[in-house]
Amino acid sequence: MSVTFVPNPGSRYRMPVMFGPAPGPRQHPDGRMWTAEEAGRMNAQWLNVGYRTDPAKLEKLLPPGFSLRGEPIVSVSCAWFNNLYWLAGRGYGILSVDFPVTYQGKIERIDGVLCPVIWEGSPDAIMTGREELGFPKMFARFSEIDWDEQAGRAQCDAAWFDHTFFDIELSELVEEANPRKALPGSNGGAQMYYKYMPRTSPGGREGADLAYVTTAAAPANSGGSVSNVNFDEFEFRRWTGKGRLAWHRATFEQLPLSFHVVNGMADLDILEITGAELVQFSGPGIGIAMNTQRIVEPA
Repeated sequence: MSVTFVPNPGSRYRMPVMFGPAPGPRQHPDGRMWTAEEAGRMNAQWLNVGYRTDPAKLEKLLPPGFSLRGEPIVSVSCAWFNNLYWLAGRGYGILSVDFPVTYQGKIERIDGVLCPVIWEGSPDAIMTGREELGFPKMFARFSEIDWDEQAGRAQCDAAWFDHTFFDIELSELVEEANPRKALPGSNGGAQMYYKYMPRTSPGGREGADLAYVTTAAAPANSGGSVSNVNFDEFEFRRWTGKGRLAWHRATFEQLPLSFHVVNGMADLDILEITGAELVQFSGPGIGIAMNTQRIVEPA
C-alpha cells in the first residue's frame, strides 16, 4: 500500500512541502520552535538616514486602507546581521524602507509605519520572510559596512548584477552616552507590511490569491506590546551625526525584475535630511524570529 505525504498540522511548511517541515528563523529543522539556548546571541550594525519627501509622491505607494500619518519622512536603513542561529552562524546584509502611516482594517485602526520594500543578501532570508511573514523582500548584493569608529564615518551600498542602485554614508558620528533601546528610525509605531500573492491563472488576470496587511503588533486591547521584542535583553551602542544617501536609477537592462522598484524609490525627492544614526546591538538570537507576525483583517 502506498503512503502519500501528509503535513503535520503542528509544523510550518513552504514549497516544496513534500520534503517535510521548513527550517528557518521560526522553526528548528526538527519541526519545532528553536529554544533560546540553541539560538544563542546575534549582533548587528545598522545605518539609518531619514529624509523629508513630497507627500503626494509618497501617497502613490499606499495600498488600500492606508493613509499618510504626520510628516512625510522616509526612513532608510542599511544593516548587517551576523551570527544567526538559523543560518548556522552566517549573516547577510539588508536594506529596508518605511514611512509613517495609519491603516484602517475591518476592526482595527493601527498607527505605525509601512515598509514598502526590503532588499536582502540571502535567498534563505527572502524565502522565509516573503512566504511566512508577508515581507516585500527582493534580492541584492551588499558590501560589508565600512565603519571607521575613530574617524566617525560609516558607509555601505547595495547592488545587483553590475548596477549599484543604492549607497549611504554617515559622517561626524558621535556616540550617545545613554542610548535608547530601539531600532534605528523607530518611532514606537507598529511595523506593517502588505502581503500580496498573485493567483495562478491564464494571463494572470484573476488578481490575487491573497492581499492583506501583516504586523507583529499585538491586537488592540490585548495588553501586548507594539514590537513584541524585549529590547531590555539587547545591548545597544548608538552614534548620531550627518548622513547622505542616493538611489541610482536603473534601466530594464541593468535590473530586469527590479528597475521599477528602484526607480520608484528614486522618484521620492530628498527635500531635507532629518536624521542620521548608526546602531550596534547584540542580544538573544531568538529575539528577531518575528514569530508573532499576524494578519490584520482588511476592511
